[in-house]
Amino acid sequence: MKWLSAFLALLIILLVGIYYIFDPENNELNEAARARLGGTYIQLSDGITHYKLEGPDNGSVVVLVHGGTVPIWTWDKQVQALNNTGFRTLSYDKYGRGYSDRPDVTYDQDLYKRQLLELVDKLALTEPFDLVGLSLGGGTAVNFTARYPDRVRKLVLISPLINNFKVPSFFRIPVFGEFMARIAGIRVIVNRFVSLFEKNPESEKYTRLFVEQTTYKGFQRSVLSMLRNDAVGDYSNAYQIIGNQKRDILLIWGTADTEITKEMIRDIRSFIPHLKFKPVEDVGHGIVFQEPDTVNNLIIGFL
Repeated sequence: MKWLSAFLALLIILLVGIYYIFDPENNELNEAARARLGGTYIQLSDGITHYKLEGPDNGSVVVLVHGGTVPIWTWDKQVQALNNTGFRTLSYDKYGRGYSDRPDVTYDQDLYKRQLLELVDKLALTEPFDLVGLSLGGGTAVNFTARYPDRVRKLVLISPLINNFKVPSFFRIPVFGEFMARIAGIRVIVNRFVSLFEKNPESEKYTRLFVEQTTYKGFQRSVLSMLRNDAVGDYSNAYQIIGNQKRDILLIWGTADTEITKEMIRDIRSFIPHLKFKPVEDVGHGIVFQEPDTVNNLIIGFL
């Protein structure tokens, strides 16, 4: 028993050591860091949010909501095209991503809906705006539109989350999930990101930016909380609500998408039978990076 106890103690010490050795979060997102990084920031109730409000002052406003892991620059090509067409765009980093705070809170549907509401309120966007959501951001956009229908003019959903998103079960196990996220999880999401940016000529630049956000303290905690809560859960009720609203809705989806499946798209269309559906052949979940011109033309034509 003494040998067994000694072995277990040594194993625990070894695992703890590995956990801290593999910690990539060596940077703090504080005032000094943000002064160096540049950009515009605003204090909301759960933390500081990094955002960009760009384009003609008198342009019709389009709010863009990114997905679960790729931050504000997801929309670089769309922002440029929309601004050039005369639209004013608001994009932002969700909590836990990019240069926004990583508050120690539950990362659920309510948090993301509250962040969006507080942001547009603090920026005094009182007129109805167009709302565009990608992947998990599509779920946020649907929730927001269902709860605040008078704030949204037209709605664009790009490969949006609705339900049945598969999360590896070990991430939900306390302590073990933290260990696996540290040892393998960050590498997995970086590799996923690289696959999404396939064929993009700026993939090297954006990979550096993606990895950079993982070095700020709180990133891993925010990802695990998102995966363990209803942020990646069921949005069906909100889809049903907006299906009963009188609103123009565009759904864009790549037919080779293995994350937002054909079955999910079928469910969305059943809840909102009047939406305009635009499938893009042979493109996966990285549709906004791999086919930006196609996506831009669809969005601008619709708006």
